Amino acid sequence: MRIQNIIFPSKEICNEWKMYFQSDVPQNCDATVDYRNNDDDVIKLMEENGHKVENDEITFDEESDLIKVKSGCAISLESYFNAFSIGKWSRYTGIDSLEIELEIAGDAEIHIYHAVGQTNEVTQNSLGNLEMYSGLSVHRDCIDDECEVSFDNGMCQVLISKMYDTGIIYPVITAKSDIVISGGAYKTNASPINDINIALGICTFKREDFVTNNVAKVIRDTIANTESPLYGHLEAYVSDNGQTLSMDDFLEAYRCLNGLDNIKDVENKIHLFPNMNAGGAGGFTRTIIESLIKREDAPFSHIILMDDDIILDCRVLERTYNLLCFLKSEYKNSMVGGTMFELDYRFLQFEGGARFGGIEVEFFNKKWDMRFADAVACNEVINPMNYSGWWYSVIPSSIINENNLPIPLFIHYDDIEYGIRNEENGTILINGICVWHPQGANKAPISMNYYDVRNMLIANVGRHDELTAEQLIFHMKNRIVGDVIRYRYEAAERVFEAIDDFYKGPQYFMNLDPIENHKRLMSGNYKIQTPEETGIDLSKCVEVEDIDVPRWWYVWDAFCWLLPKFKKVRVAGATDHGLPYLAGSIYFYDESKNGGFLVKRDYGRAWKMCKKFFSTRRMIRNNHERVMKEWADAKKEFVSLAYWEKYLQI
Repeated sequence: MRIQNIIFPSKEICNEWKMYFQSDVPQNCDATVDYRNNDDDVIKLMEENGHKVENDEITFDEESDLIKVKSGCAISLESYFNAFSIGKWSRYTGIDSLEIELEIAGDAEIHIYHAVGQTNEVTQNSLGNLEMYSGLSVHRDCIDDECEVSFDNGMCQVLISKMYDTGIIYPVITAKSDIVISGGAYKTNASPINDINIALGICTFKREDFVTNNVAKVIRDTIANTESPLYGHLEAYVSDNGQTLSMDDFLEAYRCLNGLDNIKDVENKIHLFPNMNAGGAGGFTRTIIESLIKREDAPFSHIILMDDDIILDCRVLERTYNLLCFLKSEYKNSMVGGTMFELDYRFLQFEGGARFGGIEVEFFNKKWDMRFADAVACNEVINPMNYSGWWYSVIPSSIINENNLPIPLFIHYDDIEYGIRNEENGTILINGICVWHPQGANKAPISMNYYDVRNMLIANVGRHDELTAEQLIFHMKNRIVGDVIRYRYEAAERVFEAIDDFYKGPQYFMNLDPIENHKRLMSGNYKIQTPEETGIDLSKCVEVEDIDVPRWWYVWDAFCWLLPKFKKVRVAGATDHGLPYLAGSIYFYDESKNGGFLVKRDYGRAWKMCKKFFSTRRMIRNNHERVMKEWADAKKEFVSLAYWEKYLQI
């Protein structure tokens, strides 16, 4: 059985050659070559790792998925999509055999390698950070002695005699004559041990083009594709929070994409539910209720929660399905997460799993350039994650019941809360299962400060190491001081408001209209303006660098904040972490959007923030234990089917 097909770059999905094959990039493959800075050392390092942009010895025909390699040249599958994660397959599944099949026309020499990666605690904050690459190390062994290679009529078969419990396996193909590579796969003689049927749960709100295109691709590549392993094993459930879609929208998108009018056996596999705008949590929970609880024949073993605005490669769905088919019984309750890559830089892994520690979220393998061969094996290292985001998250139906549904947080932290509530079941990440999602330096509006704090507190309820009053006060102080010295008083007000609402207790939360509350919060967001609209000449401004700074800088910030202004306005990056401005106003500018927001220093508002801090601190100390207990008792109701049916009015 094929458990992982060798796949090729696609202009529709991802055209980053190095994420599929390690060789010089063919001239006719429009891969992104972006160093994000022009540091000569970084460029040299990337070129040493094979990031060259011209090659006339290897050509790629995307229309027919053919790679032509001239005699004497080599191509390696040590890549994010085409190496085989043998360590994780050995750990999580029951396969006991592995075979590599390669479709090669011509005379070639095949060598098989096993690579194991190691990492340290260095975090890469931006592409081209040399420290990140120095924190990765890979040990590679040629394992030809443990393989049996045979050629038969253009097909190369490689039998692997040992199932390694760590790392990755991949072939290196050297052309002894001009060759053509047309495909291949990793296969096993083992039989599937699980009967897998998947509900694809999508939440959308007025993103008609995104969601109809994604559903159309799912129909074309899986639901209506008799050659897909998912044929007959997947249905889509869409919660339309904006109530702007109809079934005809999906079918028309499918017709346009497929060029056919045949929609037989499609309509009954797509389920659309107009839903109240209860945020992502409400939309995803609606798909869970409809597919796993209200569906009488209960056919689904898993549900995949997926954002509407991602770029989805349906081959990822197939890999997910194959993995689930072979999962050992001890991992039947485990979730499977999809790694997030950036939409604008499709080689850039935004995060590979995360851990919520009570206040801060630790992101693993953040901003890794997955075109690097070393990063592929290192990305397989198992980190102590306790949740994976719902841009693509596979949840087994065995852990979902009428008393273990998500919590209605409207937006933000719903995936974190559900992940840590079910942390004991674990989450599996594996190379090749991912999506691409829009990112932006200033993507989150100021209103998110409210959800960040309130929902973080709710997520803490019931944890074994629950947040203490003093920990919250310390966190509040850092956030408020950080916002005040940047003149971002509205952001600080949202923090106070979030804490106040949490300490009003669960009954207040239960009676709060989430839609009206969200509208009110959004009305306080900063207005994004171009430099021309604000009258700011960027050429005459010194931009504050977007860098991480030591904590003692904040003391210096506070001191400079008290000094008289030395200039009228200063420009700061949208993700600035805090530097002394000595200016009357700050323009937080996001170059990618050619826009930003302008804030002014206001000692009067800052003094009010100071007084509010002390009163809020007193309130926290006086009420923390009582309120946390009230929330713990009420939380059981919030995650129940009875509550959700009333909440969603279904």
